[in-house]
Amino acid sequence: MSDEIPESAQPQRRGISPALVMFLIVPLIGLVVAGGVILRQENVIRATQAPATPGAITLPPMPTPISLADTPLVDFALPTLTGDTVNIGDYRGRVIFLNFWATWCVPCQREMPTLAQFVAEQPPDGALVFAVNVEEPRDVVEGFVREYGISGLPILLDEAGTVSSQFGVFQLPVTFVIDGTGVIRYPKYGEITLQELTAYTEALTGEGSS
Repeated sequence: MSDEIPESAQPQRRGISPALVMFLIVPLIGLVVAGGVILRQENVIRATQAPATPGAITLPPMPTPISLADTPLVDFALPTLTGDTVNIGDYRGRVIFLNFWATWCVPCQREMPTLAQFVAEQPPDGALVFAVNVEEPRDVVEGFVREYGISGLPILLDEAGTVSSQFGVFQLPVTFVIDGTGVIRYPKYGEITLQELTAYTEALTGEGSS
């Protein structure tokens, strides 16, 4: 008797069902797609997030003006744009506006025609204005005067910055209002107007007549 088992009686080997393959692959594809979407969203979030705020920065303190109000004017002499020399001490008894400016300063550019107009309107014994240019060469100042048509305004040249340092000038423009006794009465920081020039003059000359 033969020991061989008929082929029809042997167990049949079955392949993996296509339905089973699809059942396993479809969820796997879904997981891969979902992971890609999540990764892209994270990249977008990182790209749009604002950079981290830096820690607090301690800035150096701003310079403060030297308080010159009610202090005597210290005499000085400076050359003028026309070649003369002005000694400020020679003008005691008059109200003086001592203005510090520079050609690159925009408020100064607006202010200079105002100062020239004020000077032109003064009587022979009226208030004086001296416009002290700070640390610029003569030719630069001359070019500015020609361009803006400034005339009749005494312009002094402080090319070394000695006088502006003496007055503690750290911003431009600034105007020091000096009374007839040679005392600095008012510092005006920033652009000065025609109305302010007139008001200062009236206040100080009114004191002298009272």
